[in-house]
Amino acid sequence: MLLIDEIDRADAEFEAFLLEVLSDFQISVPELGTLKAKHMPLVVLTSNNTRELSEALKRRCLYLYLDYPNLETELSIVRLKVPDLGNQIARQAVEMVHRLRELDLKKHPSVSETLDWARALVALNASRIDQETLDNTLTVLLKHEHDVQRARRALNGSDAAGTRGGDASPGLDPRFKRRGRSPFSDM
Repeated sequence: MLLIDEIDRADAEFEAFLLEVLSDFQISVPELGTLKAKHMPLVVLTSNNTRELSEALKRRCLYLYLDYPNLETELSIVRLKVPDLGNQIARQAVEMVHRLRELDLKKHPSVSETLDWARALVALNASRIDQETLDNTLTVLLKHEHDVQRARRALNGSDAAGTRGGDASPGLDPRFKRRGRSPFSDM
């Protein structure tokens, strides 16, 4: 098996090199000559869609889209990978990540960032996610300052235009209202 992770971050020259490998399962190295695979490997490419891949490369691939896991699956992952995080705060954390993914952000929090956040909450000995905890740890989830500011405005209800669907009603963004409560009422 050959795994090439985040192919979209590679330059066009590497993509051309990869096409050679995928067409003949051999590679030419000036210092070593031509190296040929003894067995045709299963090749897996991953991409985060940061740039469009060439049509030639896409023709040689089977495309599968993997969305973020649903809330219960992601919660199971958090419980498995960060067992020291309490069940209630684990659920609150995963629910918050799912709410953040509804916003129009440059980069939504990945499962990896959910796990990083869960570990940070354990390290901080947090028992619940309140406004102060969220303010102090939001950058564990969001990697762009614009996203951090947009999330803060949405959580405080002043960035209705920053959400998908853009409800212009005043107060807390409706995506964060749950049965009339703030995002922190059960956290």
